[in-house]
Amino acid sequence: MKTTISIPPIYFVLVSILSLPGTCLASDLTALEVSQVERKLNDALIVCDARILNTLWDDDLTFIFPNGVAEDKEKRLKGLADCVPGKLQSTVETISTKVYGNVGVAIVLSSWASEINGKPFAAKFRATHVWARKANGIVLVAAHVSQLK
Repeated sequence: MKTTISIPPIYFVLVSILSLPGTCLASDLTALEVSQVERKLNDALIVCDARILNTLWDDDLTFIFPNGVAEDKEKRLKGLADCVPGKLQSTVETISTKVYGNVGVAIVLSSWASEINGKPFAAKFRATHVWARKANGIVLVAAHVSQLK
């Protein structure tokens, strides 16, 4: 005896939609992907690449500076106007990642060096970066930076 199962066409439409990035069935973010976007972020900051940062930073980005000041994406990008490529040096020392589905958290330890008002500046910072896989790719949605003393 032959049994026929009829699957409504809407099922295939729903599976296709739910498989798109930013939906519940999209592939989870991986620790490797989080580490890769962290390196890309660091490289873009060093060369003041506003175009790359614009794609890496979510439109709803909230960035908390070491002094507690919060800025959004627009203000952070405007702050790059005075950035001189190569003047800022950064070394990422460690990246520790945790992934929760389409959200990844990176705890980054880095050393930064530059010149401020004609005087050398060097410091270590620990940052907490929250990344999310969205329809437009993997983007930074929140960041909090602390200077190590």
